[in-house]
Amino acid sequence: MRLSIGPAERLAICLRYLATGDSYRTIAFSYRVGHATVAVIVKEVAGAMPVPQTEDWRAIAAGFQERWNFPNCVGAIDGKHVVIQAPANSGSLYFNYKCTHSLVLLAVVDAQYLFRVVDVGGFGRSSDGGSLRNSAFGESLRDGSLQLPPDTVIPGAERLGLLPHVFVGDEAFPLLDNLLNSPFPGRQLTRERRLFNYHLSRARKTIGRSSRTPVVAESSDEGPTLRDAPMMGSNNATHRSIQLRETFCSYLNEEGVVSWQHKVV
Repeated sequence: MRLSIGPAERLAICLRYLATGDSYRTIAFSYRVGHATVAVIVKEVAGAMPVPQTEDWRAIAAGFQERWNFPNCVGAIDGKHVVIQAPANSGSLYFNYKCTHSLVLLAVVDAQYLFRVVDVGGFGRSSDGGSLRNSAFGESLRDGSLQLPPDTVIPGAERLGLLPHVFVGDEAFPLLDNLLNSPFPGRQLTRERRLFNYHLSRARKTIGRSSRTPVVAESSDEGPTLRDAPMMGSNNATHRSIQLRETFCSYLNEEGVVSWQHKVV
């Protein structure tokens, strides 16, 4: 009779996967379980990870302000392709721009490189922005149910008024009211905009350092665990989101200036 896999071992398997990027087969061998079982456990545990509550988001924002000098930031977001063997009869759903088959792991990390949100199961053919739109996390971001803290005045920057709490990502994501997705484009930028780009890139490094290891995995026959969500609209930025980027730029060049920043830009 085979004993059931307990909660502690399930958590250990999922954390091993997220931390190392080892293949399902390698992890299965280490824990003496089937590789298909590892695939199921990773999806189930990732789905059960609690989304931060309002006070958690506030603590994350404080961490980004203290460590990375970026205000009202509640996490860095990015997508990572998990290479798989194409499931039977899947067509081009999992075929990505690198000409391999993959699932998309969407993650949010805090200022200390800790994973705070993990959403696994997006089709490989989707961009990071598409994976966000079609994920449960993306739906919560769209409908305002993430329990982010209310808009606040940044201490010392009262002239800017109330500012929302935001995630930071790269240009693959849409520019939204709670998502600063990209630096200012172009080469002939003002010094102020170059400084904003530097600070944004610096805050985003947390997600890059949390997921540097390439991930290779074997697929199981289970379907993706993410539920479909309504489209969040196109990747075209709204006037408010564009103005928000300008406002953060203003803060980082005035009230939020740090003594060393002019030496690096």
